[in-house]
Amino acid sequence: MLRTLPYSETSQIVWAFTKDVGVVHLLAKGSLRPPQKSSSFHGPLNLAGWYDLVFRRGRSEMHTIHEARLVEGFDHLRHDLRCYLDTCLALEVMDKMFSPGDPHPRFLRGALSYLKLLGVGRAQQALRIHFYSELLEECGFSPAWDCCAETGEELPDAENPVTVRLPQGVVSEVARRGGEMRVPRPTIDYLAVDRTFAWGQIPHHDPPRELLKGAWKLLRSVLLYHLERAPRSLQYLRD
Repeated sequence: MLRTLPYSETSQIVWAFTKDVGVVHLLAKGSLRPPQKSSSFHGPLNLAGWYDLVFRRGRSEMHTIHEARLVEGFDHLRHDLRCYLDTCLALEVMDKMFSPGDPHPRFLRGALSYLKLLGVGRAQQALRIHFYSELLEECGFSPAWDCCAETGEELPDAENPVTVRLPQGVVSEVARRGGEMRVPRPTIDYLAVDRTFAWGQIPHHDPPRELLKGAWKLLRSVLLYHLERAPRSLQYLRD
């Protein structure tokens, strides 16, 4: 569930990211009523909840849910403010970046892994970096961190800062222009190698905090470039 909104005293409007049809706009009639054995809903549909849904596609953009079974509520996200804020940001960005009717099942599996691993209690910033790296790649907006965006040539082995041009990525010194970002080389190398990690590996990495802060700052700049406006939940996030 990306967003939930009360529709009446007994119903909700929800935005869901589904495996088969991507983002959908749904009406859950009766989801706020006290649950009974015969109910189609066993409680309100909660933000970030993972549900098995049965819905009928209507003629308009809003479809009607007939049944919802909770698979995983990710309750741990509601007991830790930092995890909850990261969750709110992820859901808001997913809602903005993906179009209705455009499924991304592989990315959805990764998003569920992200929500689950936030409860581990460590490597939260590394998990965040991995999530947005995957999101940008899925949307086709991810820069190539291991080669020049203009020439396609591999970056030379060096420890000197490199030049980043938004949104393309790293550019060689020959293609450099004034006003572009200068980024420490370890930051670029970390973003390049992060793509090779599986979700289960992230909590076991322990990169220096300053390296993670720099990688997130750069990744956030790329993300904001592609959004019409900054996500509201971003202002509450603390690095």
